[in-house]
Amino acid sequence: MGQFECSWLDDRYVLSAFGRKIKQARLRYEEYVAKGVGKGRREDLTGGGLLRSIGGWQELKRQRKSGDRIKGDERILGGRILFCRCSSMPMKR
Repeated sequence: MGQFECSWLDDRYVLSAFGRKIKQARLRYEEYVAKGVGKGRREDLTGGGLLRSIGGWQELKRQRKSGDRIKGDERILGGRILFCRCSSMPMKR
């Protein structure tokens, strides 16, 4: 952590959830990540991804026939409104 710079990552914003001072926040963040790793693989976040989260092949076919297109996985990116704002795409109904 802190070794590479990513222009797309607002690390100060993320770390602000873990403390006011950078050093303390980094330590708390590392503890948080280690605790999550210790919990092992989460079935709700692995395999199938978007296809499973929308309800399987039948639901995907139904949505395609109705003209709906899925742009992202809400489990990761948040809702459609947030995704469209972040990606600067016009929202379609």
